[in-house]
Amino acid sequence: MLQAVRTGRDKSVCIELTAELSGQLGAIAEKQGSKLEDEVAAAIKAYIERMRAYRDDPFFHLDKAGKSGLKDLAKAHDTYLYGTGST
Repeated sequence: MLQAVRTGRDKSVCIELTAELSGQLGAIAEKQGSKLEDEVAAAIKAYIERMRAYRDDPFFHLDKAGKSGLKDLAKAHDTYLYGTGST
């Protein structure tokens, strides 16, 4: 179990790590000269930044995909591009 108490605007969170994960993060912290708590926070921050990149990428916002009502994907594609289905 990992528990850090901080003051100010930080929030204290208690999490459980597997022994393997704790050992890996502990080794990273030792090599970096930091505390395990700091490495956990850094890992969470990196994860959030990766997820934010996905959220902000227009490629992942294809809201209308599959909602054209057309059964033929080729026609749906042409309608999307050209405004009319090709035959």
